[in-house]
Amino acid sequence: MTNYTNYEVEDFLHDDFFIDWVLKGTEAHNTFWSEWLLNNPDKKSVVENARFIVSSVTVKPLDTTLSDTEVDEIVGYIKNRLHNKAEDDNVVSLKFYQSKYFKVAAMLLVLVSIGFLFVKLKSTTSPQLHQQVNTLNSEYLSVINTSAKSKVVQMSDGSLAVLKPGSGLKYIRSFAKKRDVILDGEAFFEVHKNPAIPFLVHSNDMVVRVLGTSFTVRSQKGKQDFKVIVNTGKVLVYDNKKAAAGTNRQNSIILVPNQQVTYQPQQLKFKKETLPVPLILSEEIAQKEFTFDNTPFSVIVEKISKVYDVNIEYDKAKLGNISLNASISKKPLDEKVKLICTAVNASFEFKDGRIIISAQNQQHIQPITK
Repeated sequence: MTNYTNYEVEDFLHDDFFIDWVLKGTEAHNTFWSEWLLNNPDKKSVVENARFIVSSVTVKPLDTTLSDTEVDEIVGYIKNRLHNKAEDDNVVSLKFYQSKYFKVAAMLLVLVSIGFLFVKLKSTTSPQLHQQVNTLNSEYLSVINTSAKSKVVQMSDGSLAVLKPGSGLKYIRSFAKKRDVILDGEAFFEVHKNPAIPFLVHSNDMVVRVLGTSFTVRSQKGKQDFKVIVNTGKVLVYDNKKAAAGTNRQNSIILVPNQQVTYQPQQLKFKKETLPVPLILSEEIAQKEFTFDNTPFSVIVEKISKVYDVNIEYDKAKLGNISLNASISKKPLDEKVKLICTAVNASFEFKDGRIIISAQNQQHIQPITK
């Protein structure tokens, strides 16, 4: 039997015995995992997160049609849950639990998230539903990149998205309980790790679920192909619509660094590939590209700007010729910028999709050794 002691969420997602337990729950499975969890209580949260991911890919859709009144009740319940911070997440009123709408609200809250609910409600034509959508929209921030350059979007947990021209991104205002974003177009994501709250990118019917990694998503309305490219970490990609129909793992796939997947809905299949040349932000390449020896500040900024496709503005006359020793390959974009700014006693901010570096007093210049 496999030794699960050192397993993390991603490892459980690869394990057939674990997946069979979640999906089938035979007596033999239940006996083993009950005993294992008793002996490994520190792994309870990891197992629960993994079970949630597997379950979310296999929940069957409801076969009932909701009236406007029913939708109003569900939306009102969800709003109350979001705004009532004093209420325990596990407490549901007995009256609502006994109602026929409970299973609908539960699926919306747990399976598809507030982001997916917003998309489904928006697709209706009822004026009353549109009013509810506007209310839900207050939970989201929206960025549409109409410029010719990429824009940096920093979310509440520090995660970043580099939004390509012509693309749009909606994301929950606060990531305290959920980390859901809705993408139309293309964006590069650098996600801060938080195993307790997975990061989900929704794009049409597709979902990308991660815990902490960097990757690119390409998807646009009216175009069939959906592509995900992974630089670091692991991601789970699945067709939310097909998965809900009960096709299970056939419509999901896991990617690791330097892999990409293209999904073609008409053919109902993933095309997974290993890239012939490693990505520049992958660990083996980044180590070389982001290690600098007596390198001018201007060269380092240019490298970061080019690799991430971001607009970085700074005073070249004051900072450009300062030489630095820097090893920043393992840092995300914001920490890369923070480290080089600290070394030259400068500050930075994200503003209007740009990174603005402001020169301070340059009397104390130090090399970066991290």
